[in-house]
Amino acid sequence: MKLNYLSNMTTKQVRNLEEKTNIALFPMGPCEVHGTHLPMMVDVVSANEMTERAAQKLKDKGIETLIAPTLHYTLADIANSFDGNITLKFETVANIVEDVCLGLAKWGFNKIVIVCAHGEPKNNEAIKEGIKRASLKKDGLNVKVSAWFHHGLPRMSSACKGENPEWDFHAGEWETGLILLRHPELVDQEELIKLKPNYEAEHLFERISAGKNDWKDVGAPLAYLGDPQIATKETGDKVYDIFSDIVVEEVLELIK
Repeated sequence: MKLNYLSNMTTKQVRNLEEKTNIALFPMGPCEVHGTHLPMMVDVVSANEMTERAAQKLKDKGIETLIAPTLHYTLADIANSFDGNITLKFETVANIVEDVCLGLAKWGFNKIVIVCAHGEPKNNEAIKEGIKRASLKKDGLNVKVSAWFHHGLPRMSSACKGENPEWDFHAGEWETGLILLRHPELVDQEELIKLKPNYEAEHLFERISAGKNDWKDVGAPLAYLGDPQIATKETGDKVYDIFSDIVVEEVLELIK
């Protein structure tokens, strides 16, 4: 069934959709380094995957959603010592989130779930600041940031093969699995076979809290955490089905 991508719709089609729903999904992800084996687009692919699966599951329940154009940049300072990484300023992220939410709400889509595939704490703070500003300017606006990562890690363990799936969350088993599923031609197999398991994510957030803000300083010198070598497209498919279920739950909670 056809999903409602704002960027593909005419103004008349948007007007017609306004009569059916006030729900929008807003995916975002940075141009960020993901190991030496994956492309910069991983988090964008991830955000789109969760959003599209969630939108289809909601449609199957009779609930239409508008899918806002994906934002391809966020604050991604943690990887900014690696070639090709692009990061935005805190204020830039906050301003974009504010403007997009107000723009969607102007046309009646005032219940919004932001699906951001990048979990850097400072980026999350910037998104929440943008939501706060938008909410002060628009009555009835209800925006939440999906907690797919927080709720998803405990649920996905059974779908992963790695010894420590709870510490595998940057360019590891399931993100590598997603790219094997959607863009296998972009996985550098020569680099992939060199990568040994790295479970330093056990200490990641305490190191970030202590002021370290670079993958090289938090235990990921090659910008990956987990075990990418054991990734399969089947694992990627299973894990993202779990993540999208969480987004569906959040939308249903938002519209109660």
